[in-house]
Amino acid sequence: MAKKGIEEMISEIEIFIDNCKYQPLSSSKIVVPKDDLEQMLNELKLKLPNEIERCKKIMRNKEAILADARTRADSIITESVAEANKLVDQSQIVELANIRANEILDMARSQADQIVNEANADANEIRLGSMYYTKDKLTEVSNYINATLEAEKANYDNLIQSLQSNLDIVLNNTNEINGDIANMTGAAQQAAAPEDDPQAVPEEKVTAEEDRNYNVYGKTEYSDDEEDDEDDDFDDDFLDD
Repeated sequence: MAKKGIEEMISEIEIFIDNCKYQPLSSSKIVVPKDDLEQMLNELKLKLPNEIERCKKIMRNKEAILADARTRADSIITESVAEANKLVDQSQIVELANIRANEILDMARSQADQIVNEANADANEIRLGSMYYTKDKLTEVSNYINATLEAEKANYDNLIQSLQSNLDIVLNNTNEINGDIANMTGAAQQAAAPEDDPQAVPEEKVTAEEDRNYNVYGKTEYSDDEEDDEDDDFDDDFLDD
């Protein structure tokens, strides 16, 4: 089975998220299987060190390229110096040898500098490309992780709001029941209290419309107008009979 690269693993995470079901009554929020997503992210985390190691290998290759360039430059300089020394040994052409030696040394240094510069440019380009590549992949992974965390946070906030709403309803119902219990308990206590003497009516319960007093025999006394009205009613009833 071929090993998966970071790009392939990220594509699998994209497909996995696209295949997740939407939440009820929502067209933007999805239900993500946490265990499956964590497994895929863990696999991606395990893959990242290999990619980083590959970048380090590229950097080591850069050092090898530079070392090879320096070796070649040193070899050219050594050969040039040896050739110059041979020319110097010939007394007849000492002046010509010195000129030629300087030309060879200048050419050798120029070639060495060119090789080193090209090696540095190639190594820097490889290093920069690997750094951009790694940065892009890490950014993609970070974006997916942030999106997943935001979705889970929204789900959690909705759950807390729903629970708080249900709790408020329960507390309101409890308070209403407690009030009903208190009212019924108070009414029952009043009904169970011992009755007072019917002749001893509390002053606060006597209204202006019931302007009556009890005599010493427990009978109701009426005002003169009330007695006349009752006598008239009695006479009318007697005559009707």
